Amino acid sequence: MTDLSGLGLPPLDGIDWAAYFAQNEKLRLDFSDERPLDGKAKALIFPTMQMFQLGEASDGRHLLAAAEKYIRKSGDESYLPAIQGFIIEENRHSAYLKAYMGHYGVKPCRRVPLDSIFRWLRQLYGLRDEVTVLMTAEIIALSYYDALGRCTSSAALSSICRKMLDDELRHIVFQSRTLFKLGSSKAKRAFRRIFMEITLCAVWPALRQVFRAGGYQYQDLRAASKGYLAQSLLLEQQGTFAPPAKT
Repeated sequence: MTDLSGLGLPPLDGIDWAAYFAQNEKLRLDFSDERPLDGKAKALIFPTMQMFQLGEASDGRHLLAAAEKYIRKSGDESYLPAIQGFIIEENRHSAYLKAYMGHYGVKPCRRVPLDSIFRWLRQLYGLRDEVTVLMTAEIIALSYYDALGRCTSSAALSSICRKMLDDELRHIVFQSRTLFKLGSSKAKRAFRRIFMEITLCAVWPALRQVFRAGGYQYQDLRAASKGYLAQSLLLEQQGTFAPPAKT
Protein backbone atom coordinates (compact mmCIF):
# COMPACT_ATOMS: atom_id res chain seq x y z
CA MET A 1 0.00 0.00 0.00
CA THR A 2 1.25 3.46 -0.93
CA ASP A 3 1.44 6.29 1.59
CA LEU A 4 -0.64 9.07 0.01
CA SER A 5 1.30 11.71 1.90
CA GLY A 6 4.43 10.70 -0.01
CA LEU A 7 3.14 11.43 -3.50
CA GLY A 8 4.99 14.75 -3.72
CA LEU A 9 1.87 16.86 -4.13
CA PRO A 10 1.96 20.58 -3.23
CA PRO A 11 0.25 21.70 0.01
CA LEU A 12 -3.32 20.47 -0.33
CA ASP A 13 -4.89 23.79 0.68
CA GLY A 14 -3.34 25.51 -2.32
CA ILE A 15 -3.08 22.87 -5.02
CA ASP A 16 -4.54 23.82 -8.40
CA TRP A 17 -6.21 20.57 -9.41
CA ALA A 18 -7.36 21.90 -12.77
CA ALA A 19 -3.74 22.73 -13.64
CA TYR A 20 -2.59 19.35 -12.34
CA PHE A 21 -5.01 17.43 -14.56
CA ALA A 22 -4.17 19.62 -17.57
CA GLN A 23 -0.43 19.10 -17.14
CA ASN A 24 -0.43 15.46 -16.07
CA GLU A 25 1.70 13.51 -18.51
CA LYS A 26 -0.17 11.22 -20.89
CA LEU A 27 0.91 7.64 -21.49
CA ARG A 28 2.31 6.81 -24.90
CA LEU A 29 1.45 3.23 -25.62
CA ASP A 30 4.12 1.14 -27.29
CA PHE A 31 3.36 -2.34 -28.58
CA SER A 32 6.67 -2.82 -30.39
CA ASP A 33 8.03 -5.20 -27.73
CA GLU A 34 4.71 -6.87 -27.03
CA ARG A 35 4.86 -10.65 -26.90
CA PRO A 36 1.56 -12.29 -27.89
CA LEU A 37 -0.55 -13.46 -24.99
CA ASP A 38 -1.54 -17.09 -24.90
CA GLY A 39 -5.15 -18.19 -24.66
CA LYS A 40 -4.98 -18.77 -20.91
CA ALA A 41 -3.73 -15.23 -20.24
CA LYS A 42 -6.37 -13.73 -22.51
CA ALA A 43 -9.15 -15.65 -20.77
CA LEU A 44 -7.81 -14.47 -17.42
CA ILE A 45 -7.44 -10.73 -17.98
CA PHE A 46 -9.84 -9.56 -20.66
CA PRO A 47 -13.23 -10.21 -19.00
CA THR A 48 -12.33 -8.01 -16.03
CA MET A 49 -10.49 -5.51 -18.21
CA GLN A 50 -13.70 -5.04 -20.19
CA MET A 51 -15.47 -4.23 -16.91
CA PHE A 52 -12.91 -1.62 -15.88
CA GLN A 53 -12.70 -0.13 -19.37
CA LEU A 54 -16.43 0.49 -19.28
CA GLY A 55 -16.25 1.77 -15.72
CA GLU A 56 -13.60 4.37 -16.62
CA ALA A 57 -15.67 5.60 -19.58
CA SER A 58 -18.31 8.20 -18.78
CA ASP A 59 -19.42 11.58 -20.08
CA GLY A 60 -19.79 12.61 -16.44
CA ARG A 61 -23.12 14.38 -16.98
CA HIS A 62 -24.56 13.54 -13.57
CA LEU A 63 -21.25 14.24 -11.81
CA LEU A 64 -20.97 17.62 -13.54
CA ALA A 65 -24.57 18.48 -12.68
CA ALA A 66 -23.95 17.60 -9.03
CA ALA A 67 -20.71 19.60 -9.08
CA GLU A 68 -22.43 22.66 -10.54
CA LYS A 69 -25.10 22.49 -7.83
CA TYR A 70 -22.36 22.38 -5.18
CA ILE A 71 -20.56 25.33 -6.82
CA ARG A 72 -23.69 27.47 -6.86
CA LYS A 73 -24.15 26.82 -3.15
CA SER A 74 -20.52 27.14 -2.05
CA GLY A 75 -19.04 29.59 -4.54
CA ASP A 76 -16.11 27.21 -5.10
CA GLU A 77 -15.59 28.13 -8.77
CA SER A 78 -12.25 26.29 -8.96
CA TYR A 79 -14.01 22.94 -8.59
CA LEU A 80 -15.64 22.96 -12.03
CA PRO A 81 -12.44 22.95 -14.16
CA ALA A 82 -10.93 20.49 -11.67
CA ILE A 83 -13.78 17.98 -11.96
CA GLN A 84 -13.80 18.43 -15.73
CA GLY A 85 -10.09 17.57 -15.78
CA PHE A 86 -10.76 14.55 -13.60
CA ILE A 87 -13.43 13.25 -16.00
CA ILE A 88 -11.12 13.73 -18.97
CA GLU A 89 -8.40 11.74 -17.20
CA GLU A 90 -10.83 8.93 -16.37
CA ASN A 91 -11.81 8.77 -20.05
CA ARG A 92 -8.12 8.64 -20.94
CA HIS A 93 -7.76 5.60 -18.69
CA SER A 94 -10.62 3.97 -20.53
CA ALA A 95 -8.86 4.72 -23.82
CA TYR A 96 -5.64 3.04 -22.62
CA LEU A 97 -7.51 -0.14 -21.77
CA LYS A 98 -9.51 0.01 -24.99
CA ALA A 99 -6.31 0.36 -27.03
CA TYR A 100 -4.78 -2.65 -25.32
CA MET A 101 -7.90 -4.70 -25.84
CA GLY A 102 -8.02 -3.59 -29.47
CA HIS A 103 -4.45 -4.77 -30.01
CA TYR A 104 -5.74 -8.27 -29.27
CA GLY A 105 -9.02 -7.89 -31.11
CA VAL A 106 -11.11 -7.72 -27.93
CA LYS A 107 -14.16 -5.49 -28.19
CA PRO A 108 -15.44 -3.28 -25.36
CA CYS A 109 -18.59 -4.25 -23.50
CA ARG A 110 -21.62 -2.01 -23.72
CA ARG A 111 -23.13 -3.16 -20.45
CA VAL A 112 -21.80 -4.95 -17.36
CA PRO A 113 -24.13 -5.67 -14.39
CA LEU A 114 -21.65 -4.53 -11.71
CA ASP A 115 -20.89 -1.32 -13.61
CA SER A 116 -24.60 -0.63 -14.05
CA ILE A 117 -25.14 -1.00 -10.29
CA PHE A 118 -22.29 1.38 -9.52
CA ARG A 119 -23.61 3.96 -11.98
CA TRP A 120 -27.11 3.69 -10.50
CA LEU A 121 -25.80 4.15 -6.96
CA ARG A 122 -23.70 7.15 -7.99
CA GLN A 123 -26.71 8.91 -9.46
CA LEU A 124 -29.14 8.36 -6.58
CA TYR A 125 -28.36 11.52 -4.64
CA GLY A 126 -25.91 14.42 -4.72
CA LEU A 127 -22.20 15.06 -5.06
CA ARG A 128 -21.17 13.46 -1.76
CA ASP A 129 -22.81 10.14 -2.59
CA GLU A 130 -21.46 10.18 -6.14
CA VAL A 131 -17.93 10.81 -4.90
CA THR A 132 -18.27 8.18 -2.15
CA VAL A 133 -19.28 5.46 -4.60
CA LEU A 134 -16.68 6.59 -7.13
CA MET A 135 -13.87 6.57 -4.58
CA THR A 136 -14.83 3.17 -3.24
CA ALA A 137 -14.43 1.78 -6.75
CA GLU A 138 -11.16 3.64 -7.27
CA ILE A 139 -9.67 2.35 -4.01
CA ILE A 140 -10.43 -1.24 -5.03
CA ALA A 141 -9.07 -0.46 -8.50
CA LEU A 142 -5.68 0.35 -6.96
CA SER A 143 -5.28 -3.28 -5.92
CA TYR A 144 -6.83 -4.51 -9.16
CA TYR A 145 -4.34 -2.68 -11.38
CA ASP A 146 -1.48 -3.80 -9.14
CA ALA A 147 -2.62 -7.41 -9.55
CA LEU A 148 -3.36 -7.05 -13.27
CA GLY A 149 0.13 -5.72 -13.98
CA ARG A 150 1.59 -8.88 -12.47
CA CYS A 151 -0.66 -11.36 -14.28
CA THR A 152 1.31 -11.46 -17.52
CA SER A 153 4.73 -10.59 -18.94
CA SER A 154 3.17 -7.93 -21.19
CA ALA A 155 5.31 -4.77 -21.15
CA ALA A 156 2.47 -2.66 -22.57
CA LEU A 157 -0.01 -3.85 -19.94
CA SER A 158 2.54 -3.27 -17.20
CA SER A 159 3.05 0.34 -18.35
CA ILE A 160 -0.72 0.92 -18.46
CA CYS A 161 -1.16 -0.43 -14.93
CA ARG A 162 1.68 1.68 -13.56
CA LYS A 163 0.17 4.79 -15.11
CA MET A 164 -3.31 3.97 -13.84
CA LEU A 165 -1.98 3.41 -10.33
CA ASP A 166 -0.05 6.66 -10.36
CA ASP A 167 -3.09 8.64 -11.48
CA GLU A 168 -5.63 6.89 -9.26
CA LEU A 169 -3.60 7.52 -6.11
CA ARG A 170 -3.86 11.24 -6.79
CA HIS A 171 -7.56 10.89 -7.60
CA ILE A 172 -8.08 9.55 -4.07
CA VAL A 173 -6.44 12.67 -2.65
CA PHE A 174 -8.46 14.96 -4.92
CA GLN A 175 -11.81 13.39 -4.10
CA SER A 176 -11.01 13.07 -0.38
CA ARG A 177 -10.46 16.81 -0.36
CA THR A 178 -13.84 17.17 -2.08
CA LEU A 179 -15.50 15.30 0.78
CA PHE A 180 -13.62 17.48 3.27
CA LYS A 181 -15.05 20.59 1.63
CA LEU A 182 -18.52 19.05 1.60
CA GLY A 183 -18.31 18.46 5.34
CA SER A 184 -17.53 15.31 7.28
CA SER A 185 -19.09 13.58 10.27
CA LYS A 186 -18.72 10.30 12.17
CA ALA A 187 -21.88 8.98 10.53
CA LYS A 188 -20.69 9.82 7.03
CA ARG A 189 -17.31 8.22 7.62
CA ALA A 190 -18.97 5.16 9.13
CA PHE A 191 -21.12 4.83 6.02
CA ARG A 192 -18.00 4.82 3.86
CA ARG A 193 -16.51 1.98 5.93
CA ILE A 194 -19.71 -0.07 5.70
CA PHE A 195 -20.08 0.59 1.98
CA MET A 196 -16.48 -0.53 1.39
CA GLU A 197 -17.11 -3.83 3.17
CA ILE A 198 -20.26 -4.47 1.12
CA THR A 199 -18.54 -3.56 -2.13
CA LEU A 200 -15.56 -5.81 -1.46
CA CYS A 201 -17.90 -8.76 -0.93
CA ALA A 202 -19.77 -7.88 -4.13
CA VAL A 203 -16.78 -7.49 -6.46
CA TRP A 204 -14.53 -10.31 -5.21
CA PRO A 205 -16.37 -13.14 -7.03
CA ALA A 206 -16.06 -11.30 -10.37
CA LEU A 207 -12.42 -10.29 -9.92
CA ARG A 208 -10.90 -13.04 -7.79
CA GLN A 209 -9.09 -14.87 -10.60
CA VAL A 210 -7.08 -11.79 -11.55
CA PHE A 211 -6.46 -10.90 -7.92
CA ARG A 212 -5.20 -14.38 -7.11
CA ALA A 213 -3.01 -14.50 -10.22
CA GLY A 214 -1.54 -11.17 -9.12
CA GLY A 215 -0.80 -12.39 -5.60
CA TYR A 216 -3.90 -11.20 -3.72
CA GLN A 217 -6.17 -13.26 -1.55
CA TYR A 218 -9.39 -11.71 -0.27
CA GLN A 219 -7.81 -10.73 3.03
CA ASP A 220 -4.99 -8.96 1.14
CA LEU A 221 -7.46 -6.98 -0.96
CA ARG A 222 -9.48 -6.10 2.12
CA ALA A 223 -6.41 -4.99 4.06
CA ALA A 224 -5.12 -2.81 1.22
CA SER A 225 -8.54 -1.27 0.57
CA LYS A 226 -9.11 -0.52 4.24
CA GLY A 227 -5.64 1.02 4.43
CA TYR A 228 -6.34 3.39 1.55
CA LEU A 229 -9.77 4.12 2.96
CA ALA A 230 -8.26 5.04 6.33
CA GLN A 231 -5.97 7.56 4.62
CA SER A 232 -8.89 8.96 2.65
CA LEU A 233 -11.02 9.27 5.79
CA LEU A 234 -8.24 11.22 7.50
CA LEU A 235 -8.17 13.62 4.56
CA GLU A 236 -11.96 13.86 4.59
CA GLN A 237 -11.95 14.66 8.31
CA GLN A 238 -8.99 17.07 8.46
CA GLY A 239 -8.18 18.14 4.90
CA THR A 240 -4.51 17.31 5.51
CA PHE A 241 -2.27 14.31 6.18
CA ALA A 242 -1.37 15.56 9.67
CA PRO A 243 -2.29 13.17 12.48
CA PRO A 244 -5.43 14.06 14.43
CA ALA A 245 -4.86 16.56 17.19
CA LYS A 246 -5.07 15.10 20.71
CA THR A 247 -7.99 16.33 22.75
